[in-house]
This record gives sequence, structure tokens and C-alpha cells, in this order.
Amino acid sequence: MAISSPGIGSGIDIKSLVPDLVDASRAPTLNRLARKEATLQAELSAVGLLKSALSEFQTKLDGLKDATTFSNRTAASSDKAIAAFTADNNAAAGSYSLEITSLASAQKLVTQQDYVISEGTLEFADAGGSFTVTLDGTNNATIESVRDAINNAEDNIGVTATILVVNGSKRLVFNADETGAENQLTITGTTTTGDLDIYDYNSGTATPDVNGDVATFYDQVVAAADAVFSVDGQPMTSATNTITDVIPDATITLAGTNVGEPITLSISENSSAIKNQISTLVDGYNELIALINEQTSYNPDSDTAGPLFGDSLIGSIERQIRNTLTSRIDNNDSSYTSLASIGITTTSDGSLELDSGKLDTALKDDYTGVTTLFSDDTQGVAFKIDAMLENYLQISGTIDGRTDSINAKLEGISDERTKLDYRSAQLEARLYKQFNAMDLLVAQLNSTGSWLSSALDNLPGVVRQTNK
Repeated sequence: MAISSPGIGSGIDIKSLVPDLVDASRAPTLNRLARKEATLQAELSAVGLLKSALSEFQTKLDGLKDATTFSNRTAASSDKAIAAFTADNNAAAGSYSLEITSLASAQKLVTQQDYVISEGTLEFADAGGSFTVTLDGTNNATIESVRDAINNAEDNIGVTATILVVNGSKRLVFNADETGAENQLTITGTTTTGDLDIYDYNSGTATPDVNGDVATFYDQVVAAADAVFSVDGQPMTSATNTITDVIPDATITLAGTNVGEPITLSISENSSAIKNQISTLVDGYNELIALINEQTSYNPDSDTAGPLFGDSLIGSIERQIRNTLTSRIDNNDSSYTSLASIGITTTSDGSLELDSGKLDTALKDDYTGVTTLFSDDTQGVAFKIDAMLENYLQISGTIDGRTDSINAKLEGISDERTKLDYRSAQLEARLYKQFNAMDLLVAQLNSTGSWLSSALDNLPGVVRQTNK
């Protein structure tokens, strides 16, 4: 006898009963896996936050682990209108008196009229060399073309030609590009005909140069001259107004004169920048400790713990950083051999506290000692912490390994769910098979019972007794 629908024979709702039984068998495992997954996800997130915080803290060490940071210098001029002053990181601290008698100047010559030789050459020379411009009256038919020929000469030694219009008359102006007496120009004119003619581009007429050169046809407007000045009373000269060879690793830019009224140039350590770097270190450490405390906390009242509570990795990192910050370095030349000695101490909650006044004293008393404390490349505090953090943060380092381990466990949970689905499918099939068999058996028994009752009722001499 075939059963077309599960439960018809027995009256049991097999279609609902079997999934409920399967779900009931799955529930303990699914709940266990969900709790484990939530814990691992929280741990993974916490490890990511820790790595980010450690990386940020490492970045804040950059300035202090580099000794050149402590070499920053502040240069100042008491009157920038007289002279500007800058200094490199290697400049020694000090103060200097500067008096300027005259500035370096570049020579400037202006032709008396718009005269240039009509045919021949113009030669420009200074102490460094010379160059020649050829004029033929054809290619150089205008005063503008003469100007361009000078400026475009490939071997130009540093002369710029311009045009000045004076009362309607164009005149050539010759400017030496470089200042200094040694850059004084000499201009010589020669002709191919032997007669040196000066050509007037306005009137179109040529005038013989009776003196045999063109010197009589230009005026000197500005003479080539060296700067004359004194530093700390020592007289000096310079071909330029930018002085780089008087105060080592510093540059003086002369801008005016101040005879009898010297100004002061000063170089000092940039302590404020160093203090900012140290304050950044303290703040960065406190932010890191706050995060670590949050991730490793435990609340006995609510019986809840942070995702990294009791974690050996984060405990190891915290101990190593703290030990480095509180340890001393070997430096017999300085009394500042620990962070505590310059005003950085640990408070009751594990954070750092900075005594600004004590740090100021340390920087003033022993700038080099404070530099060594932080940036010595074997035992400096910043250097050692940076090297330690790098072991944890580098690619395939300890933290990456921890992340990989957590992800592997999460993948394992996914595999367990897949296996559970397979087992559940097998269980469901087995239960359906068993319940269907039971249902068929019950149906068969019911059918047999009905047949027996009918057969017994039809036996000869059998009278069914009725209840009255």
C-alpha cells in the first residue's frame, strides 16, 4: 500500500517534525560556533586597532630618533631691512654684530645717444672672459636687433642689453648680470673698413669715432663695486650681497647700509621644536596605553572583559615599551641619562607626565646630553622603541602572524558549519526515512486491523453484540 504524503498513515506531521528535530540537533553547535566567531571577530578588530596605534606611536618617534632634529637652529636678524640671516642645522649657536658700509652693485652703462657702430664688432669683456657681437648694418639694421644680438649671443659672459627712451631718442643700456668690482665691463668697437663709424639709428647717419673706440659714446650710470661691511668689527668685502663664507653654515643677505648703527645676528638652538617633539612622544604613549587598557580591561561587576584581556602578546609589548622608557642609558658625559632626569615620569595609572620646567632646564644645561638620551643609534630611547616596534609591525611580523592565526580560526569555523550542514542533511534524510517507514507500518497495521474487524463480523453464527 503506497503512502502519498508523509504522516497520512500515522497522523503525525512529519514535514514539521523532522526539520524541528534537525534544528534542535544543530542548535548547540551553531550557538557554540557563533560565540566563538564573535570572540574571534572582536579579537581580530582589537589586534587591528593595536597595530594601528603602535604604527601611529612609531611615527611620533621619527623626529626624536634622528639626531639632526636636535640640530635645528633658529637664526634671527635684529633688522631684516638691513640684512636677512639664515642658518643650517650644523651652525653653532652664537651672536654677531654686523655693520654695512655699502652694498655690492652691478655695472650699468647707457649710450649717450642711440649710437652703435654701423659695421664691425662690439666686444664685451670682464675679468672672467669676453664675447663679441658682429654688426653689419643689414642684420643689425635697428637698435632692437642690436639689443637682441647681444642678449642672444651663445658665449655671452653675463651682459643684458635693454632699451631706454629718453626724450623720444632710443638709447642702449648695458647691464652686467653679476655684482662686484671684478665684473666691470670693457666695451671695444672695431670695423672691417678701418674707419670706426658710429651709426645714429634715429637719423640714419654715421659719425666717425675720432677717438678710435666707442667709450666716448656711453656713460656709466652705476659702477661695479664690492660690498663693504664688517662682522664683529672685522672689515670685509664681497663681490655679492649674499655672504656664505663668513659665519660657518650660515648665510647673510645684505639689503641696506647702517654705518655707525650695527645690527645683531644670532643663532640659537630651536628648543621649542624639540619640546614639541618630546610632548608628542608623551601624548602618543598615553594614547597607546589608554587603548591597551581598554582592550585588556575586566569589569568584575558585570563580569565582562575586553577582547584582549589576559593576552600575552599585548602584555609583552606593553612591558617592553615601559621598560625602555624607564631604563637608563650609559653616558658618563651627562647627568641626563633617563626620561625621569629630564622631567618625564610615570603616573599611578601607567601614563606619562611631563614636567616642562625640568625639561627646559635639561635642554639649557646639556643640550647634547638630551640629544644622546633620545637619538643615540645604539641605546637612545626613541631609537630602541622604534626598533622594537618594527619587529612587531613589519610585514609577516608578530602582529601579522597573530592576524593570520585568527583568520585561520575563522576559516575553521566556516569549515565546521559546512560539515554541520552535511551532517544535518544526512540526519534529515535518515529521519524522513525512519518516519516514513513507521508511517507506512502504522498505515499497514491500521489496514490489517480494519480487515480483521470486517472478517470477524462476517463469520457465520457471529452476532455482533450491541450495547443498549
